[in-house]
Amino acid sequence: MQKLTQFILINFLLLTSFLTLAETPSISANDLIVNQMSDKAFKIIDVRTPEEFAAGHIKGAINIPYDQIEAQTVKLKMLKRHTLVVYCRSGRRARIFEGILQKRGFNLKHLEGDYLAWKAAQLPLIIDN
Repeated sequence: MQKLTQFILINFLLLTSFLTLAETPSISANDLIVNQMSDKAFKIIDVRTPEEFAAGHIKGAINIPYDQIEAQTVKLKMLKRHTLVVYCRSGRRARIFEGILQKRGFNLKHLEGDYLAWKAAQLPLIIDN
């Protein structure tokens, strides 16, 4: 039953994301690095699984898996006053997440190239052991 519920939720999230017309503005890795050095640093949200997050993530990123938005409502409410920079491995899950949060009035940016581009550029990653 739980797997069926998760399947339905994921498909609902996919459908919702495709119906979203507004595309999230993007931010380059270099611009994000500069921003993180400022006194108005954005909050970075990694929407991959906890296992992917532990294997390597951007310093300061908060892990909120894209399929756990409802379970993370309290955490997201605390972040609403901030600009959120969202990324996943390649972009698909981040777009789903962004589509839902845009409808809720969040200020969002999408990391250009997501995790794969960050890693390919050999930018620093935090690895949880």
